[in-house]
This record gives sequence, structure tokens and C-alpha cells, in this order.
Amino acid sequence: MSYVEELLKNPVSSNMRTDPPTASPSDPVAEVVLKMSEMDIGAVIVVEDGRAIGMITEKDVLERVVKPRKMMDLIQVRDVMTTPLASIDADKTTKQALDLMRFKGIRRLAVMEEGRLIGIVTERRLLESALIKR
Repeated sequence: MSYVEELLKNPVSSNMRTDPPTASPSDPVAEVVLKMSEMDIGAVIVVEDGRAIGMITEKDVLERVVKPRKMMDLIQVRDVMTTPLASIDADKTTKQALDLMRFKGIRRLAVMEEGRLIGIVTERRLLESALIKR
């Protein structure tokens, strides 16, 4: 079995970011954009009543706030976020995660364990891990 085939069999949890950044649906978009900038990240998971319900990404902000020239301070995350949340179970393989992202045309997935948010994984993180571990 090749090196790449081995990596693709790893559980997605082995390459996820634990303790993913989160926001509330009622948070102002400006607050989330500042968080994304300070943390050098492209997405924040939206959590309500302890449940992950959506995700707000850089693209969401550009398309739904910047492009139509809305005021970031006045728009709430709930009005911009993408729902439903695209997610994958922690025990699924890296290949399954990459396949799901390709199928849905997205670059990020929330990682879940028994219905609970435990991390986030990005296409970039998965691909970079293959290069670094080589």
C-alpha cells in the first residue's frame, strides 16, 4: 500500500483542529470577522444552546455582507451563516472527508462525536498533513 493510501485511511480526527472557534447566531458579524482575523482562520462554527447549527466563512461575509455593502456591526451571524452545518463523524477516514468536501463543493467540515462538536477540519489541513508527514 502506498504512503498516500495509508494517509487517506487515517481517521479525520487525527488531523482536525480541536476546540474550534465558535460564535453565537446573535453575534454581530463584525465581531466574528475580528476573531477570524486575529486567529488567522477562515471560518467559525455557530453554536446555539450547546448545539453546532451552522458555519460562517470568509466567503459568506464577502458574498452576504461586503458585496451588498451591508454594515457589519448591524448584521447578525444568523443572517450570514451557512446552514445546515456540514459535518463528519470523527471516526470517518481522511478520504471520506475529502470526498464529502469535494461532493459538497466546500473546504471545511465540523467534526462530530456522538452528536457533539469536537473539532474542525479543512481541506488545506488534510492536504498539508500529507506533505508534512511524508
